[in-house]
Amino acid sequence: MDSTKNATISGQMIIQPIAAFEPTHLFSSSVVAVQVAVTTVRPNWYKAGYLHQVIPVPFSLGLALGEFRFISLYTPAIIKFLHFPTNYQVSFEVPKYFKDCTFKIWEFVGT
Repeated sequence: MDSTKNATISGQMIIQPIAAFEPTHLFSSSVVAVQVAVTTVRPNWYKAGYLHQVIPVPFSLGLALGEFRFISLYTPAIIKFLHFPTNYQVSFEVPKYFKDCTFKIWEFVGT
């Protein structure tokens, strides 16, 4: 999945921050790779946000939070989820001060 979102900006102020990236894909592998980029970055920024693993719970209760990982800007990260290795989704939260963000995630499907 490769997706870009922009904040709603008026002048120099962010009116509406970027909503979380929430792909609808149901992951079946415990290993994923993630990369995050922004075009309006300051030299001292390194935090891209947090990747949350979300697990469907029975009885129409919705989704429950599993593990989460800190993601750095620009650096590809390989993540292995340990507690819930299959049948999960992800949610990526971006800092409120980002004006744009590109989120990429790949699922490892090999042996």
